[in-house]
Amino acid sequence: AYDLCLDVLVEVHDERELSAAVAIGSRIIGVNNRNLSTFDVSLDVSKRLGRLAPSDTILIAESGLTHRDELLELQELGYSGFLIGETLMRSGDPQTTLENWV
Repeated sequence: AYDLCLDVLVEVHDERELSAAVAIGSRIIGVNNRNLSTFDVSLDVSKRLGRLAPSDTILIAESGLTHRDELLELQELGYSGFLIGETLMRSGDPQTTLENWV
């Protein structure tokens, strides 16, 4: 991908996956807060892994984001992007929901 001038987002959910992503030189890491085995969601995953990631990593928090305060908290931990789907899809007015977050 890098030879084609493309960036790669590597998704992780735990410490082992984060270590593997860092070991292969991943520069953009998406931290999925949803356990894909149980579908449970916990922002503690992003909080925990964000503290362990190298400071030059571009971190993206994925899943389980429901309020602006969560974005601000994760931003303080080094996250620069957020994948928000379910909250917007379940909102009666996704545009207003998103506008209230920014």
